[in-house]
Amino acid sequence: MPVCPIGHRSEDAEYCDVCGRPLDATIPASTIAGFCRHCGTPRTPDARFCENCGTRFEEPRPPEHGASAGGRGLPRIPGPRPPVSAPQGWVAVVGADRAYYNSVIAELGPDAPDLDFPPYCPERRIPLRDGEVWIGRRSASRGIAPAIDLGEPPADPGVSHLHAVLNAHADGTWTLTDHGARNGTTMNGEVEPLKAMVPVPVGDGDRIHVGAWTTITLTRRGGP
Repeated sequence: MPVCPIGHRSEDAEYCDVCGRPLDATIPASTIAGFCRHCGTPRTPDARFCENCGTRFEEPRPPEHGASAGGRGLPRIPGPRPPVSAPQGWVAVVGADRAYYNSVIAELGPDAPDLDFPPYCPERRIPLRDGEVWIGRRSASRGIAPAIDLGEPPADPGVSHLHAVLNAHADGTWTLTDHGARNGTTMNGEVEPLKAMVPVPVGDGDRIHVGAWTTITLTRRGGP
């Protein structure tokens, strides 16, 4: 099975089906800062999450404020809060978007890979039932099962297994976070991709563009 420049095993022989990197690309050994403690995938210095299994990498612990030899510092900041439940009535409408596909091909220019727009791709409506909703492609071997699975036929080859995540918040709002996907994530027809690992507010009617042709539109049905 082919292995990508940073160590992912891939069924695709041209592009890594985890991170999307070309399999003939090279990466300097100096850019590998270590390996995921859970699955062993190499990590780059600026990576906060494993691209393969999603494990959060431990960050250096900052010094305790006010601490001194033999003394006690201030209390440590509590860890992350438990996930909140998804607000009711939200649905992700997933479809093949010809306009977005055309923009991707135009941006790639003559170097565009052989990507054909799917002749048949029925719209899917996926209720957002959990407070954390993954967007990506299923991988049984890696235990990855995103709620919004873009690996179902016709699979979008530009989507990483762990591409982006929608998070619900206690006030009933949602944010979208690109998970460092190789091909990035855009919104509402914009060309500039979202910054990796930076949550962005999203709401009713927002369009999320991923991969080669997929647009995910968030909608909220009537009622609380």
